Amino acid sequence: MDELASIELLVRGAAVGGFLGLALCLGRADPARLRLSGVLFCLSCAGHVLTQSPSGRLVTGAAFPVIWLLSITGAGLFWAFATDLFSDEARSRQRRFAPAALNLILALSALLIWPPFSHVAWVVYSIVSVAMIGHALYVIARGWRDDLVESRRKLRGPMLASAAGYGLMVVLLEVTQMLWRPMPELAPVGATALLLLSLSGMAVFLSVNSDLLQSAPRASAPRKNAADRALLARLNRAMDEEETWRTEALTMFDLATQVGAPEHRLRRLINTELGYRNFSAYLNERRVHAAKTALADADHALKPVSSIAYEVGFASLGPFNRAFKAATGATPSDWRVQAQS
Repeated sequence: MDELASIELLVRGAAVGGFLGLALCLGRADPARLRLSGVLFCLSCAGHVLTQSPSGRLVTGAAFPVIWLLSITGAGLFWAFATDLFSDEARSRQRRFAPAALNLILALSALLIWPPFSHVAWVVYSIVSVAMIGHALYVIARGWRDDLVESRRKLRGPMLASAAGYGLMVVLLEVTQMLWRPMPELAPVGATALLLLSLSGMAVFLSVNSDLLQSAPRASAPRKNAADRALLARLNRAMDEEETWRTEALTMFDLATQVGAPEHRLRRLINTELGYRNFSAYLNERRVHAAKTALADADHALKPVSSIAYEVGFASLGPFNRAFKAATGATPSDWRVQAQS
C-alpha cells in the first residue's frame, strides 16, 4: 500500500504540474476575461488533484483550506471558462463567476449546517455542479455549427470528449469503490486520469492558433489571392443583391452551396476577411438592420413585429427579440416607438 501511495503522489504531482502548465498557456490569452477564467479554472483543477488525495492535507499544509475552497468552485469556473471561450456574448464579471460563487456557498453550507442535513447539502452541491457542467457542454456543442474560427471549432470536440470521458471515469470509480474495491487501491487510477487530462489540455492549447485567444472580431488586410477575391465578390452579391440572409434557417452549407465554395473555405473567408467569429452574428447584422428600417417606417406602423421578424429571416420571435436587443439595447417594440415618435 505504501508503494501505491508513492505512485499516486508522484502522479498527482505531475498532474498538478500539467494544470499549472496549462494555466501558463492560457495566461497569454489577449482578452483579460478569458485569461482570468482560464487561469482560475486550471488552478481549481490543480486544487482538485491535491484535495482528492489522502495525503493532500499533509502535502499542502496550512494552504490546504485555500486550495480546498478553490477546488470546490471547479464546476462554476469550468462554466465561466467554457462560455468565455466558446460564446461570443459579452458577460459581466459578476455574471460569469456567479456559478462559482454558488458552488462556494453550497459547499460552505454543507460544512457548517447540522450534520444530519449536511449530506443533503452535499447532494444539492453535486446536482448543481453537474448542471453547470452540463450547461457548459451544451454551450460548447450548440455553437459548433456556426463557429467561424477554425481552431476553436477543432477544440470543441476534444473538450466535449475530455469532459464526458472524465465524468464517466469518476462515476465508474465511485461505483466500483462502493461495490468492490476500497478507495486506496483506486486512487492511482483517478490520479492518472487527471494527469492525462492536464497533459492533453496543455498539448491542445499549445497547438492552436493565436486567433483562438482573440475575442474581438478583427478583419485582416485584404488578400491578394484572386480566388479569394472572386469568392468574396460572389458572397457580397449573394448577401447584398440577392439578400440570401432573408432565407429562414439559412446554414453555412446552404450559403456555401449558393456561392460555389467548400464550407471550410467560406468560413475562413468570413472570419479572416470580414472579421466575424460567428455565422449567426454575420447574418443577424443584416437582419437587424433591415428590421430597424421596417420598424422606423411609418407605413408599417401597424405591421406586427413577428411579421417583420419572419420577413428578415428569423424563424421565431424569441431569437429575433434577443438579437435585436443585443444590437440596439432595446426591444423591437420600444425601438419602434422611439423611432416613430
